[in-house]
Amino acid sequence: MSSGLEIHPAKDVRRRRIAISGIFLMVGMMLGSWFARVPQLRIELGLNFAELGMVLLAQTVGVLLAMQLAGHLSNHLDSRAVIRVTSVVLPWFLPLMAVMPGVITAALGMLTWGVIAGLLDVSMNAQGVEVERRARRPVLNSLHAVWGIGALLGSGGTVLAVRAEWSLLSHFWVVSVVLFVIALVSGRWLLTESSLVARAEEKAPKVGFFSGWTRAVIVLGGLGAAVALCEGAVSSWGGVFLSEQRGAAANIASLGYFAFIVAQTGTRLAGDRLHRRFGAVALVRWSMAMTAAGVLLAVMVEDVWFGLAGLAMAGVGLAVAIPIISSAVGHGTKSNTSLAIARYSTLHNAGVLAGPAIFGSLAQTFGISTALTLLLVPLGVIAVFAAATAPASTSGAPEGGPEPVRAVVSDLGR
Repeated sequence: MSSGLEIHPAKDVRRRRIAISGIFLMVGMMLGSWFARVPQLRIELGLNFAELGMVLLAQTVGVLLAMQLAGHLSNHLDSRAVIRVTSVVLPWFLPLMAVMPGVITAALGMLTWGVIAGLLDVSMNAQGVEVERRARRPVLNSLHAVWGIGALLGSGGTVLAVRAEWSLLSHFWVVSVVLFVIALVSGRWLLTESSLVARAEEKAPKVGFFSGWTRAVIVLGGLGAAVALCEGAVSSWGGVFLSEQRGAAANIASLGYFAFIVAQTGTRLAGDRLHRRFGAVALVRWSMAMTAAGVLLAVMVEDVWFGLAGLAMAGVGLAVAIPIISSAVGHGTKSNTSLAIARYSTLHNAGVLAGPAIFGSLAQTFGISTALTLLLVPLGVIAVFAAATAPASTSGAPEGGPEPVRAVVSDLGR
């Protein structure tokens, strides 16, 4: 039986890459459509701010639960099977949420959405790692760039739907049909994980609660959480900073997130080429330096346009970190890619959840400018431990490459 590590025809790999790109595009479009409609959804469902917060939190809880479930499923189903099911189910949560009768049912709907979305997130990143193995070069940055393009398309489509005076339900039905078709077509050409093929020849080990928590996964998960904290702080609070600290008008302050996401997406389009040229470790360190420079520019120069430029620089700097870290998790594991990514994603999503709250507390205590400056601490930690991402530069190597934690220790000892 083939191990899946032989060189595959370029045309076949290209087709598989396009297929998983379609899944990333679909998820981005869905979330872009959803977040742009949340204010109107709150009004139509009659939710106050506290109730809306509880409904949105339920989705995050569902995602965290999915990370544990994904670990167990990964021993029996490969990423292709999970993607094929979850990607065609997920789009229908948009119109479903639009007709929820109250806060409890809405929270339950979002919890279920979060579980399915979490399973899909783990599986599509595992599939991306598998494509890297077959292509023998980095592709995750471009996949995450496609996600960002999808988010921009989704939010832009929402603007057009609002101008056309479409109802929330009508808009969500149209989006769901489009996303369903993309998922259905893309699912036909996905890859079977080579690691699952290899494990099928042996008796599958039992996956327990503590399975997959290797030192490498914990270190990389900590880095992912730190990146998520910085990303959430800059993207969520950048507009507030421009408004409160630089006196920007509302229309200018709203450009803060736009500048960040466009810079991030554009950089990810070139991220794989940068990865191949400089290597994972060096690129992560330079990226943290770029982010730090952007934060300092925004904080130290009291001009709104320099503030916008600083947020854009932070978008450039933070663009490649998560794709590289995810790649390092997948290529650093000896067997079960989906399990490793599920464990890593638990820590990463904890950072996504806690980041805005931690930054908000710091901003309340010290002020937004000081809170932004304090981001230099996690940025420095990421740079110091960047050697843990070394397996991301061994995309074509056999599974079970260099142990990331050993790379960190040896690098720090130089």
